[in-house]
Amino acid sequence: MWSDDPVQPATQAETYKVWAIDNMVYGPIDLTTLIGWVQEGRVVPDTWVHMAGDSVGPSGHWWRAKDLAPLREHFVGVTDTAYIPRLGSVRPEELRQFALFSGLSNDDVEQFLHFSKLHEAVPGEVIIKKGTPCDAAYFVVSGQVRARLLVGLEDITLARIAPGEFFGELGMFIQSTRTADVVADVDTRLLRVTAQAFQLMIRQIPRLAAPLLFVISKSMAHRIADDNRKLQREVASGFLWK
Repeated sequence: MWSDDPVQPATQAETYKVWAIDNMVYGPIDLTTLIGWVQEGRVVPDTWVHMAGDSVGPSGHWWRAKDLAPLREHFVGVTDTAYIPRLGSVRPEELRQFALFSGLSNDDVEQFLHFSKLHEAVPGEVIIKKGTPCDAAYFVVSGQVRARLLVGLEDITLARIAPGEFFGELGMFIQSTRTADVVADVDTRLLRVTAQAFQLMIRQIPRLAAPLLFVISKSMAHRIADDNRKLQREVASGFLWK
């Protein structure tokens, strides 16, 4: 039985693959070679590393390099308590409230958690600031956030986003800047998934990426349809007043 705790020691018999900055996968390599890459700076704390075998996780799972015990001591400034597994903070069953996870196995849901980072926001906290680069999508696990625009002294609420919903995915895919602030209304827990994590899922774990991309594409299509209907109403209204 494998454990969700990635701080277990590994053996020299394990093999690894590395998702590099050029979006290429290198390996398989042994632990000695991997440690050498860390020391050379080719593998950094946030580099994605796949480990084959049972001592850290099931075959097919990817981890941040900083979450693997054999590597942590080789990162300058990383202590034994600096990185704690997040699986205990968000239970896999909590993700069943998202329609896109309904058809996934428990193992795939747990794999998604490894690709995400938990963010806990307090009421009034600005999670996303207007004008900043888009680099991640957010999934609301509990609580509630709202998208807002500050126009002069007026605080305009554009939408409220509840548990089981997500936001930020459009800007992430087109690499634009954020068009509005997103602020927590109450104590809120979110899962943040970066563009790099999505790219890794698409190339290495398509069974996990496919339902995510389908639901995100469907969401984008609905937004485009809503914008088209709004434009049609505005154009029609203009003709009526001429």
